[in-house]
Amino acid sequence: MPMLKHILTIFILLNFLQNLSAQKSEAKDYIISGNQSYYQGDFSKAETKYKIALSEDPNSLKASYNLGNALYNQSRLEEARVHYDRVIKNRESTKADKHKAYHNIGKTYLDENDPEKAVTHLKEALKLNPYDDETRYNYALARKLLEKQQEDNEKKDQENSEENQDDSQENSENSNEGEEGENDGESKPQDQGGNQEGGQNGQEQGEGDTPQGQQITKGSQGEGNESQRPMNTQRQEGLLEALRQQEQETLKKIISQKAKKVRTNTEKDW
Repeated sequence: MPMLKHILTIFILLNFLQNLSAQKSEAKDYIISGNQSYYQGDFSKAETKYKIALSEDPNSLKASYNLGNALYNQSRLEEARVHYDRVIKNRESTKADKHKAYHNIGKTYLDENDPEKAVTHLKEALKLNPYDDETRYNYALARKLLEKQQEDNEKKDQENSEENQDDSQENSENSNEGEEGENDGESKPQDQGGNQEGGQNGQEQGEGDTPQGQQITKGSQGEGNESQRPMNTQRQEGLLEALRQQEQETLKKIISQKAKKVRTNTEKDW
């Protein structure tokens, strides 16, 4: 009985190996057919055959790598990287396999204008094969593009910083102008009345007897306490009389000037 079990185990194992070998053989056939389509430039058809090969043998390095190439040539770069990455992580991969996969991933990032990631992957490819001229060239190109990109970013940051400083200075100037405007606005006459209390800033204080409708000016050493007293009647009459006299003098001067310029005109034009 134990002998029978042993024979059955061997039979099952041989059958499994035969099936596995058949699957690998079929996968190989699809890979060869895919390669033919690839070299004919039919990358879509090649993609289909490589995927069938992977369904037969999911661990196939050639199917994964070639599928990545077929996707790359269709500009499906992100999908291509997935299959190159499978090559890198495959336990059966050799240094040469990983070198080619890292190189191709770096190339996809160069095509996407991402030199930083390109440098990272091409550097890994060079560690595995420092003598590959194409990898060295692409690595040097990626480094140059990365340096240029960093310089452009620094220049842009500096320009933005200068613009922010200019904006800040302009806002500060506008703010100062606004404050000056507010300060000027505080010099308007008081509503209702005309009596203004004496100022408290500096050595001068207003006398307080400021007529409504005129700009307030500072007096000379005024105490400010007198601002609460109304203007007396006698002083009001004196001011009115002074104004009437000033108007009479002005009228006389105007009449005299017009008489000199137009002697034939006997009518008043004012």
